[in-house]
Amino acid sequence: MSWEIPDLRLPVTLTVIAGLLAAALIYFLYELARNEAVFVPLPQETIDEMLKMAEIRGGDVLYDLGSGDGRVLVAAAKKYEVTAVGIERSRFLAWLSKRKIARNGLEDKVRIVNSDFFRQNLSEATVVTAYLSQKMNDKLEPKLRKELKEGTRIVSADHTFNFTEKARIKTGHFWTHLYMI
Repeated sequence: MSWEIPDLRLPVTLTVIAGLLAAALIYFLYELARNEAVFVPLPQETIDEMLKMAEIRGGDVLYDLGSGDGRVLVAAAKKYEVTAVGIERSRFLAWLSKRKIARNGLEDKVRIVNSDFFRQNLSEATVVTAYLSQKMNDKLEPKLRKELKEGTRIVSADHTFNFTEKARIKTGHFWTHLYMI
């Protein structure tokens, strides 16, 4: 009588994948319940419209708050040749951003700060981009008023600030707003 040991590699692999997906879903739902900004990548056409809206020019310093995987930073540095700074709280997304920046040869133009943007000085920015929740925008607004210089442009995807809105355009399934300090 011969005993065969079943091959459990596939069931174990599927179980691990299911566990990781469940953990990601729980994290996503937790962040939504807290009404925090959750990483959802912006479509490239929305990024292009946001950067165009900001009227970026030579010498600008763009700060992307909650910069995710760095796609806004890379687009700004490549197309407009500006200095860009991304502030991202997630270590994984900051690491991913740094890889994307290196792959595009933009290390001299783009910097990632792995931190909470509430703990960073934003006064160097002449352009600020953000795709956050409304709650985060409301919490961020006093900091922007305090630290940003007059003339700084703020472009927010989807959610608003209580600044005077200079322009608003439909980008994809939501509105993008332009403000100026």
